[in-house]
Amino acid sequence: MTWVDFPPTPWWYVAALCTAGGVVGWVLGTRLATLGYRLDHETGPGPRPPVWAVAATLAVLWGLFAWRFGPTAEYALAPAYLGFATVGVGLAWVDADVHRLPHGLTRPAYPMLIGQLALASWASGDWAALRRALVAGAVLWGIYFLLALVAALLRSGFGLGDVTLAGLIGIATGYLSPWAPVIATYAAFLLSGAYGLGRIILRLGSRKDHIAFGPWMLVGALLALLVEIRPLV
Repeated sequence: MTWVDFPPTPWWYVAALCTAGGVVGWVLGTRLATLGYRLDHETGPGPRPPVWAVAATLAVLWGLFAWRFGPTAEYALAPAYLGFATVGVGLAWVDADVHRLPHGLTRPAYPMLIGQLALASWASGDWAALRRALVAGAVLWGIYFLLALVAALLRSGFGLGDVTLAGLIGIATGYLSPWAPVIATYAAFLLSGAYGLGRIILRLGSRKDHIAFGPWMLVGALLALLVEIRPLV
């Protein structure tokens, strides 16, 4: 196996998208802070992160993805992951707050991501990557759907929102390599487990606490997108 080579990316391109990400993040954070996504029964104090933290997070993510993908596919690949990062930050906020991944965010992200990846494949001629992404999305959706059925029998908190997000993550990571969805999935479970164990050790919670899994799925996807491996060819 070999590490994927990062394409050379102009510094000004990374700086410009980092700045743009901060602006988009400020607008997104302002909207999220209103808690307008909550349903009538979802009450209580909102998340603690301030608006500037959302802006800073998205600025860093846009900068990282600009550096990671840069001129790839004639600059047509980066927009897919900039959009994915924006949706991901919003989903992480909502899930951490109300333990729900709204379909109003996840479902529209499917055609957005697939369309942008199709443009990248058209620019590069790599249609195999798009086919692999669609297969990976379907497989990961199916795996999480089976997990959701088991969770329903056990009356745990794993739900269909996680299933919908899993398909989206499968598409985003599967475009890069067949290994990336595997890395994203393992990372999500390992990191969420470590977080839950840490809460128990520090006496900040118990085994019965429901931990939002969506943010950890997204962190796992981020790791897979930034550092991923592929078989030697």
